[in-house]
Amino acid sequence: MLTIVKLIIYYFGYQLGFSVVAMLVSKYIAPMDLTMTTSVAMVASTVVMMWHLLHFKYVDLSRDKYREVSRQVLLVSIVFVFAAMYVLNLLIEQVGIPNTMEDTFIEMSRNPLGLLSIALLAPILEEMLFRGAIEGRLLRMWQNPWGAIIVSSLVFGVVHMNPAQIPFAFLLGVMFGWLYYRTGSLLPGIIGHVLNNSVAAVNMILYGDIPLEEQVQDEAMMWTWAAIATVAFVLATLWLNRRLGAGILAMEAETRTVSAEEPAVRPEEPAESPEEPSMQSRENRDADGYQRSEK
Repeated sequence: MLTIVKLIIYYFGYQLGFSVVAMLVSKYIAPMDLTMTTSVAMVASTVVMMWHLLHFKYVDLSRDKYREVSRQVLLVSIVFVFAAMYVLNLLIEQVGIPNTMEDTFIEMSRNPLGLLSIALLAPILEEMLFRGAIEGRLLRMWQNPWGAIIVSSLVFGVVHMNPAQIPFAFLLGVMFGWLYYRTGSLLPGIIGHVLNNSVAAVNMILYGDIPLEEQVQDEAMMWTWAAIATVAFVLATLWLNRRLGAGILAMEAETRTVSAEEPAVRPEEPAESPEEPSMQSRENRDADGYQRSEK
């Protein structure tokens, strides 16, 4: 757990450090507005945190990201994420949880660097950190995979520090964490996360802070789409659950457990044949014979 706390400190530390640097640059070298300053700091801190995870081997991309995942699984994962995203957004808007970061995200989505950070860099980093590094470590430490998925998703939700994002990020984190556990790959989560953030960014560019209910303008149609999305989500979940079986990480964990429980058995050495003495025996015999002949 100490490693997880340390990673979160690095995560916020890089953001704070580059925010200070960006503000100093804006004040003394190249004046920038607040949106550009924030966007520059986010891009820089995200890239450096990615480097940190790779350089210190918290994430092994050769194993995690590039593990082979079929196109069918990736396509169904997109349906799985997109359907859940629509329903969750609708439900959270109905609850009316305050969105304290809405204005900041709208402004950032209309800035090229801000859009790059929101739609691409942040999703990749968050999957590397919260799924690859944190959930991956918890899966290796604990026997209960759902405990690892839930805890890493809670951390993922809380670090957003925005009331409207916390429950949404937690539930999406559970979905991405489950995909990571069952496939052993970061790729489905990265694709789903990039899709989620890209759709949100485009929506902010086009509609600003207009709620989804007002964008659709037809309440019956809105709930019809919600019902369709719910059915699609359930079908995608059932298909993935059946297709992925026990999951690659589950099998790896079981293999590690079995290996740890197996006693170390030293293979028996084959007995020497009485008809054919060993090389060492022949050497001893020749040496004895030579000594006897000398006498």
